[in-house]
Amino acid sequence: MPSQTDKLWFSEQVRPMLDTLYHVAYAVVQNDADAQDAVQDCIEKAYLSLDMLRERSRFRPWIMRILKNTCYRILREKKRLIPFDDLPESGEEPFDSLDLKAAFSRLSPESRLAITLYYYEGYRIPEIAALLNEPEGTIKSRLSRARKALRQDLTVTEVCL
Repeated sequence: MPSQTDKLWFSEQVRPMLDTLYHVAYAVVQNDADAQDAVQDCIEKAYLSLDMLRERSRFRPWIMRILKNTCYRILREKKRLIPFDDLPESGEEPFDSLDLKAAFSRLSPESRLAITLYYYEGYRIPEIAALLNEPEGTIKSRLSRARKALRQDLTVTEVCL
């Protein structure tokens, strides 16, 4: 169990990150309640395994990895469920109002995460690579493919309207 000093240090590190943690979680799970659950689970896991953090300077990437894994676990668990609210009405087109938010939600969770960290949270590519523990080239490719998919999706939307 962490000492009192560790508890204070942990709290000082987590508090300024709460908004970022939520935005990242929401980008992956696309649901407010699930994003809040993911952040809460992430903070709990990080706190309970604080003794496993070797370098305190690596706290941000470490907790972001925990959050990413937590979000992916939630997505895997939700994949088995189909909420009644998400079922289209009979005769209703599944994507009546195509817009940026809808196009964004159709991206893969990895792409949504990269887009959120880069454009919304303002991280640079090397920082995202460090946070996600992935090569910079992977992040660049993911961002490029996501932008291309969004551009295509939104162009198709404009043509169809």
